[in-house]
Amino acid sequence: MSAHTHDVHAGHAHGDLQMGHHHVSSSRMFANVLVALLILTAITVATSRFDFGSANMLIAMVIASVKASLVMAFFMHLKWDTAINKIVFLSSFLFLSLLFLFTLTDLATRRIDNSLHTTKAPVDKGWVQPAPHAGH
Repeated sequence: MSAHTHDVHAGHAHGDLQMGHHHVSSSRMFANVLVALLILTAITVATSRFDFGSANMLIAMVIASVKASLVMAFFMHLKWDTAINKIVFLSSFLFLSLLFLFTLTDLATRRIDNSLHTTKAPVDKGWVQPAPHAGH
């Protein structure tokens, strides 16, 4: 028997896809993640009722990032995936944080009390109350 026929009988023919190891998760693990997501949602609602000033957006984004990480790790099976897929997903958070950093830096460096924003243009009195006509 040749090596090729041995591979066909073993279920490894040349046309078969090598998909790797599949992780089977328990329903208890999914239930635990669901409970964690529900608790984090309750925390999100509770924190929205308070005013933390400029930290409102930061707190909301941290809670949302934790929830997104749970979904990616367990429901998308990223926890058991290859290293390159983990790097791709984690780099998306890096680029998102850079987007927020540049946006917040731009907003922090703007001056609201600039004279261009507060000075009113002079109004011509003729436009406000027209002069009476001589014939009336």
